[in-house]
Amino acid sequence: MTQASPTADVFSAHFGLTSDPFADGEHFFASDQHVRALEFMAQVLWSRARLGVLTAPRGCGKTTLIGRFLQGLDERFVVAAVTRDHLAPRDFLLEVLRQFGFSLEDNDKSDRRRLLERFLNHQAAMNRVCLLIVENPQLMHPSVLEELRLLASLEVEGRRVLKVLLLGEPPIERVIESPGMAGLLAGGVVRFVLEPFSEDQTAAYIAHRLRAAGSSNPDALMPHTLMSHLHACSGGVPGQINQLCERAFACAAEDGAQSVTAEALDRAIRELGWQARINRNPDLVHARRRAELPEVCGKLVISMQGMPDREVILDHDRVLIGRGDEADARIDSVFISRYHALVVRHDGQDLLLDLGSTNGLLYNSRRVLRRVLKDGDLIQVGPAKVKYLNPLAVPAAQPDPAETICFARPGFPPAADEDDGTGTVIAFGRLDETTTFSGR
Repeated sequence: MTQASPTADVFSAHFGLTSDPFADGEHFFASDQHVRALEFMAQVLWSRARLGVLTAPRGCGKTTLIGRFLQGLDERFVVAAVTRDHLAPRDFLLEVLRQFGFSLEDNDKSDRRRLLERFLNHQAAMNRVCLLIVENPQLMHPSVLEELRLLASLEVEGRRVLKVLLLGEPPIERVIESPGMAGLLAGGVVRFVLEPFSEDQTAAYIAHRLRAAGSSNPDALMPHTLMSHLHACSGGVPGQINQLCERAFACAAEDGAQSVTAEALDRAIRELGWQARINRNPDLVHARRRAELPEVCGKLVISMQGMPDREVILDHDRVLIGRGDEADARIDSVFISRYHALVVRHDGQDLLLDLGSTNGLLYNSRRVLRRVLKDGDLIQVGPAKVKYLNPLAVPAAQPDPAETICFARPGFPPAADEDDGTGTVIAFGRLDETTTFSGR
């Protein structure tokens, strides 16, 4: 049986937070796609399209997103939001009127459609924009959708008087494509799909929530090593992330731990009854193993300007760095090749290899084709800085002959662990000691 989530007092007393970081509707997280969704809804208001459709799986925060959007509207906009489903046609019109500010009883005998038409016409004459937001229309009776179509077709002097924004789960597409909605779609329809978070977005989302609740070091409360497991089990759905994190913090508090441990997260999954997800998702086995790796395991810390740092654990013999979806360390930038570089485990060392990328790898401002990684190494990969951390990295017994500059260029300073390079040119791992150069 699922146990209750921790109260705000538990978060305050045990973890030093000022509020419950995972309460629904709190601490809006402006991810890239949520910002684009807000821009999409603004487009519905200002474009000629009379209908916009926003689709997202349950728990992805459609209601929170709408609340954020409405906060930015001024007196030029009049908004009605219908969140109830399974309404009869008359009840639907009554709910719309109430949302627009009418005080009507359930047994009122007024002609609701005529009353609504007059209201919309009056608002149009006042140069106001009326917006009707309908959540989960896929659950409504076809006769209600017909009422919606009639309202959306109203015009004053050739101008539509009502904008409609539909929010729903993927089955909404069946409603939109149904023959009965053809008239509504004739004026154009714009669509936006809100996807669950990626693993990196999940980590940034949790860190944002914890910071907003008063944490100065989110990673100390929810270690980054748990993110793969947490993301895989929650599917990246914000509602499920909130649910799992709350339960994990409750388990950690019960254990007397000052942060969420792998054991607390596993127990939270069991208490939520989500064990079957692990059996259905082979990636979770890998995520669990990563969460249990010791801290001394080699890892890459990837930093990009304006984005939170993220870690890639080197728990495979080969770890691919690139722009493609198949990359283990994915860097989304046009300056990164699809297959940019590879970290290979060999003889107890981690080797960084350039895979013939366009922009290459820079170490101490010099392009290298291969580098035996040492603890603390910082490699520039396009716009990203990749730091290698592994205190147990075995030092090389002798210099690696392939660890070279791709092309010697005048004016580059020597690397910290190299000679000053006077009178030599290094190319492709071979040192030509028979030729000296007096010029620079």
